[in-house]
Amino acid sequence: MNILEKYDDQFAYSSVIFNIAMAIQAFVLWFHPTLADADKIYTTALLIVFEFFMIHSAPFMLFFPKKISLFIFFPFYGLFALAFNALADGNTVLYFYLIIVFNRMRFAFFNGDKNLKSRTGTLSVIALVVWLLGIFIINMIKNYLPVFGLSENFLELSGYRAKHSIGVFTDDPKMAMALAIIYYFFLAIAEYKLLRLFKKHPL
Repeated sequence: MNILEKYDDQFAYSSVIFNIAMAIQAFVLWFHPTLADADKIYTTALLIVFEFFMIHSAPFMLFFPKKISLFIFFPFYGLFALAFNALADGNTVLYFYLIIVFNRMRFAFFNGDKNLKSRTGTLSVIALVVWLLGIFIINMIKNYLPVFGLSENFLELSGYRAKHSIGVFTDDPKMAMALAIIYYFFLAIAEYKLLRLFKKHPL
């Protein structure tokens, strides 16, 4: 048993807490942002878009040989991380990428048992479904989403509008915050439930 398997529960629960924290942050930034939060709002919008690439990377890293994951997929998706990181202030996106790879995809680089890899693969599928359903739902109700604190006046005064827009989620940050809340909240629930399920019914 390697160290990742030995402390699997700690890694899994820390990931659940991380996802809950991301959902709460998105809600706070949407409901009651301050003028100093423009960078946080923009970075959160970038991160939820970047999640799309991370979701797709998980199955590749998980089921391909370790050498391919380490020397091809890890640097390949790292280039996307660097591209998104260049758009944000600081290195938040790059740190996010490293944390996600270490936590969600740790068994891509180490020999984990079938039970742990199956749980990780199942979570990747659920994450993709939740992200896509979230996109669909948000697009369906975007005209009815409450503005809360992200009014046009706030976006101008905070300097948010001066930032580079890479699409609808950075142009209309309330959509990004809504998607982040849905995605990270349900991902936290899914990871917790899967941990309990695979412990109760191991493969």
